[in-house]
Parts: sequence; structure tokens; C-alpha cells
Amino acid sequence: MDSAQGSPGLSQRTRDRFEIASKSIAITGGIVSAIALIITLNGTSAQRARELRWNQARLAMAFTDAMLDDAQAFDALRMIDWDRRTYTIGGGQPVVIAAENVHHALDVGSNDSLSAGDTYVRESFDRLFYHLGKTERALRSNLIEFADVRSPIDYYTPMLLDRYGDVLIPYMQQLGDCDAMNFLHRFDPRRVPACTPPPPSSPRR
Repeated sequence: MDSAQGSPGLSQRTRDRFEIASKSIAITGGIVSAIALIITLNGTSAQRARELRWNQARLAMAFTDAMLDDAQAFDALRMIDWDRRTYTIGGGQPVVIAAENVHHALDVGSNDSLSAGDTYVRESFDRLFYHLGKTERALRSNLIEFADVRSPIDYYTPMLLDRYGDVLIPYMQQLGDCDAMNFLHRFDPRRVPACTPPPPSSPRR
């Protein structure tokens, strides 16, 4: 009789142990699941960061390629690099343009005395500044990173400022080309001032 009454008590202890064990397994499983979720989320974030960085680098390359593929922008780079060279201007006319011609063309004091060659110089630099301005706007918007667009402008900037710095800045200010100036400012803040664009004019009533 005593053994018969003790059996239910032993069974209850066994059930209690199973319940405790089940709860422990559930808690452990929850912790493991949480850790696995954190690892997965971290992995996803790292993958997204890599994809973002890759897209930024690819976009930066597209900006640089567009500048180098623009025939007139590329001629402006040649004018920075070469002392004298023959260029083909409107109508297929070959014209020899030397460094002194580029200096004269970019001088705002020459606005009323521009030859066909001078006009081509200005058009070429205007195209170059257009691409530099686009790059600067992309940098400000965090679409690209500066490290990806340093080259080849880091090569040309010192020569550009050494040869034409005295006329270049007034010319860019005449154009109101703040974005291109601010891009060059990144390379030589001492010689290229930062530029603040004027506020938009209020619409006429």
C-alpha cells in the first residue's frame, strides 16, 4: 500500500523534471535563435555596405570616363599638359595652340578680343569644368567617394594652377562655376578659394 502511494509522487517529480528540462531547452533555443538572427543581420549589413561601396566606385568611374570621353574636355586636359599642340577646331580646321594662347584665352580681360582658337580654348575648359562640377555635386550628395575621383585631376591640378592660376580663378568666377571651383579646392585649398553660390533670385511678379 505504501509503495502504491509512493508511485504517484515519483511520477510527479519526473514530470517536474521534464517540465524544467523543456523550459531550459526552449530558453536555450531562443537564445541560439537570437544569436543566429544577429549574425544574419550583421552579415546582411556587411553585404549591403560592400554593395554600396562597389556602386559608389562604379559611379565614380562613370564620371571619370565621361570626362575623358568628352573630346573637348580631354583637349582642355591636353592644354594643361602640353606646351604646344595642334587641335582640330570647328570645320576641321587645324590650329596650333600654345600655353600663352591658353593663358590669353582664359584671361577675362580678353573677352572682347577672342580669336577662333581662343574660343575653342574657352569651350574646352567650359566642358572640363562641367564634368568637374558634376563630380563635386555627386561628392556633396555622398553618391561617390573622393578617393575614387582623385585621379587623374590630382595630376593636372598643380600644372593647371602653376600655368594659368592667375587667370583661371577670375575666369571661373566670371562663369559662376562654384561646383568646379570647389572640386579644385579639394586639391589645393591654398590657391583655389572655396566658392559659395549666390542664393537663387526670387521670381519676378
